[in-house]
Amino acid sequence: MHLNLLKLKKAPSFNKTGIIDTNILLHNNKQVTNFINYYNYIKQALKLKNVHIEKITFFLIGKNLLINLSIYYSALKLSLFKKRSKYNSKINLNKKTLYFKNSLFPKTFIKKNKLNNATLKFININKQINIKKSLTLYKNIKNSIFTLLKKKRYLLIDFIRITTLLIENKISAKLFTNFIGQIFSTLPKKSHNRFFLILKKIFKIIISDTKINKNILKIDGIKLKMSGRIRGKTRSDIRIITVGTVPLQSNSKHIEYFKQTIFTVYGAFGLKLWIYRNIQK
Repeated sequence: MHLNLLKLKKAPSFNKTGIIDTNILLHNNKQVTNFINYYNYIKQALKLKNVHIEKITFFLIGKNLLINLSIYYSALKLSLFKKRSKYNSKINLNKKTLYFKNSLFPKTFIKKNKLNNATLKFININKQINIKKSLTLYKNIKNSIFTLLKKKRYLLIDFIRITTLLIENKISAKLFTNFIGQIFSTLPKKSHNRFFLILKKIFKIIISDTKINKNILKIDGIKLKMSGRIRGKTRSDIRIITVGTVPLQSNSKHIEYFKQTIFTVYGAFGLKLWIYRNIQK
């Protein structure tokens, strides 16, 4: 979550990149906590409808609030939209985003923050997916992952689409780790080791694809750490997958880090992911 918030008595000052002053954390701490609580509320509300938030930004200018949401529609959600569109041919994807607007703003949120206007702006990430790359990635992984996720084809489609977005640097590591955890939670204990081998193969493909394309930022290394009762053992175990080079220091290097807890039948698992991007000045 990114908080780009502004509270000024005078007219706001802007730059080419956006708003300059973001010192609301020093002025009004209650308002920031309200925004964080609202983020948790909106995240749960969209998750129930099979919609995932990749990024959220808050822009506060006086008493006017603008919230930008970059959203990924899951394959299951899009299939439901297609079924509805057969009966109602007038429905468009832009109109479907407006369906959430009435239910995503609680009345107490506007009263607590004393806002005049609060607007939501949706950015659809599904439009940025490269179909050719997703098909080539599917051909490379088809023999290994298809039997594992044969009955869960919607998860397979989502995972392939998100890996293509990660290769092209259009999403962060957050969505990628969410879907890794979502797939792992559905797997039986016998196929845990097989899933780790598939992930290692996918990490190699991601690194090789970024090195070929000059326009995309290079990914030099990916590291995954899983801790828990792997294969249903009595004691917790740790599995580490490293492909490429991931430096220990993160001060001078651009490393994306995200962690998540996965709740399964065999207990809770801890998932950590590091992605090292080589950004040359």
